[in-house]
Amino acid sequence: MWQAPFYWRKRKVLRVMNQELPESANGDQIGFESMQSVITNVENYCACEERRIRLRNEAEILALRAEFSGLLIEERNCEDRLWHAPRPTERKNRRLRAAYHWCVTIFLTIAGFIFAVLAFEPFDLGWKGYLYALGIAIVVPFLVEKIIERWRAERLLRWIAGLAGAAALLSVVVLAAVRGNLFAEAFKSSTPVVVIEDEPSAPEAQNTFYEQNVPLLRLVMMLLAFAMDLGAGLALHDAWRPASDSGENWVELQKALQVVRGRMTELVYQITALQNEPAVFAARFWRNFYRAALTHNVRSAMTKLLLTVVVLLPLFHADAVAAERITLVMAVDLTQSLANRGPDQKTDFQKNVESVTQTLAQIPAGCRVEIMGITDRSFAQPYVLLRAQIADDPGHFGERLQAARRELVRTWKKRSQNLLPAFPFTDIFGVLFVASQTFEQSPESSRKVLIILSDMRHHTPDVDLESPRLVPEFEKFQKKGKLMLPNLKGVEVYVLGVDGTGKEIAYWLSLEKFWNGYFAAAGATLKSYTALRSIPQITK
Repeated sequence: MWQAPFYWRKRKVLRVMNQELPESANGDQIGFESMQSVITNVENYCACEERRIRLRNEAEILALRAEFSGLLIEERNCEDRLWHAPRPTERKNRRLRAAYHWCVTIFLTIAGFIFAVLAFEPFDLGWKGYLYALGIAIVVPFLVEKIIERWRAERLLRWIAGLAGAAALLSVVVLAAVRGNLFAEAFKSSTPVVVIEDEPSAPEAQNTFYEQNVPLLRLVMMLLAFAMDLGAGLALHDAWRPASDSGENWVELQKALQVVRGRMTELVYQITALQNEPAVFAARFWRNFYRAALTHNVRSAMTKLLLTVVVLLPLFHADAVAAERITLVMAVDLTQSLANRGPDQKTDFQKNVESVTQTLAQIPAGCRVEIMGITDRSFAQPYVLLRAQIADDPGHFGERLQAARRELVRTWKKRSQNLLPAFPFTDIFGVLFVASQTFEQSPESSRKVLIILSDMRHHTPDVDLESPRLVPEFEKFQKKGKLMLPNLKGVEVYVLGVDGTGKEIAYWLSLEKFWNGYFAAAGATLKSYTALRSIPQITK
């Protein structure tokens, strides 16, 4: 039987498939619906897991809340016992203070009783008046003490004491006014020096002393009664406090209260963690889901990116070399403060010169080097010791770079032979301004490095950081407007050889704090500030 060729049969099958599938059933829609189905299933799983975690933690949360409620009761109990327990400072004079407060309470109660009797006496109440007076004298201090005891607030206690004191002082002032009026009245009614018998005597002025002073005396009585009742209540409260001592240790109660509150804090943390666990699970789940999806997409793109980088890397090699150029400025202290010799019989100045030599021996290719001296007039008369530019090409085997380093070292040794630490003052601020101008002339893409070999004791007629016992903070100089800051933005600063000869450690630390503030304000990054002379790694 004859059959059509294979490619014909294949075309027929594809034609039938195209006829059976609708136009909308394309690959994009199938992919979208598949992804939507996956996300729906993932959301359902995440929701079920959240519900499971919430139900599992519910019992533990209830148990922790019950424990927290018990701790609240225990906290109130500890606070109540702590309130009644005597303070450690009150144990010695507790009995004497209690006796004193009881005496004050009894005396003020008796005084209140007597004043109440005097107030009821005109009404002729008989024994009832005495009973009322006794009740008033006892119940007022009692109620004041109960108010203080129930509220247990130091602010309320201060207010009551303040009101009582104010009332007592005001009553004394008003009583003083009454005494003044009494003195004035006595002066008016004094016997005249001369009495003339022939002339008729002038009529005497009517005496209004009592009418004028009765309101004042009434105010005095009210204020005194108010002050006495509040004072009796305060005295009774202070008298009962030592008497209510249960023999408990105030310090131990304080520690127990801290333990209870610490456990309450732990319970709050545990309850919050259990309540947030479902949300934490959901957030972690979706984070992992999206990270896996992103990682899968990134892997497929990394191969293409790697090939692109391999192709384009040679094109950017020249720019990368230019970006790695370094502008290096070294400042060497040439002042007399570095003439001290150490145990190895070398001066600090000689050690700094050797450090410069070691630094020049590791200069990278494409580096611009400038070495300047720190003198007493570093900015007015800059002292440049060496300037050099290293070629960008180090050679196939680094031979050009090695030759440049040897030449730099030879030139530096030749020029430093006649250098001596002979300048009387130290102008570090000036050399920093000169260095900032050097950095401004360098390319913006270059790395800027400043190495300072000095004891950092700036000493000029304007600013003296060497003489004080402790160097003031940088902010004080800045507020006074004594310092002008150079532009050292983006500069890496290494301060080496900051010795403490003749100074205490406190001075050294204060000087370090000052320079930290100075370089931060100037925009620089202080990488190292040390008494050692370890050469920093210039190349990254």
